[in-house]
Amino acid sequence: MKKTTSAFAAVLLLVMLAAVQQLAVPVVLADDVSCSGVINDLSLCLDFLQGDAGQPSDRCCTGVKAIYAAADTAAARQATCECLKSAYNMVNADLYATQTLPGACGVPLSYTISPDINCSQ
Repeated sequence: MKKTTSAFAAVLLLVMLAAVQQLAVPVVLADDVSCSGVINDLSLCLDFLQGDAGQPSDRCCTGVKAIYAAADTAAARQATCECLKSAYNMVNADLYATQTLPGACGVPLSYTISPDINCSQ
């Protein structure tokens, strides 16, 4: 269950960080960004995403910033978004926490994170 929750956290965070176009979810994403790497970076945020911590840890924010930095092209953002959406369907996290995580870590987003976000926009 803990591994599944890591996948959910990754999905929602990168959905918010990379909402762009729909892509198939390959093992290795565009520009060599991997789903497993994204999920690994977000796994440090599980306590916050599941409501067990009032704020994300410094290590969590380091992972969030790494994901944001890696999604530096449209193709990488699109692939990351699809990866996160797929993982979202496998885990359970607090939607409010997922929506506030980027801001709490100092990562600016111009859109609201949601499980039904359209990755093609």
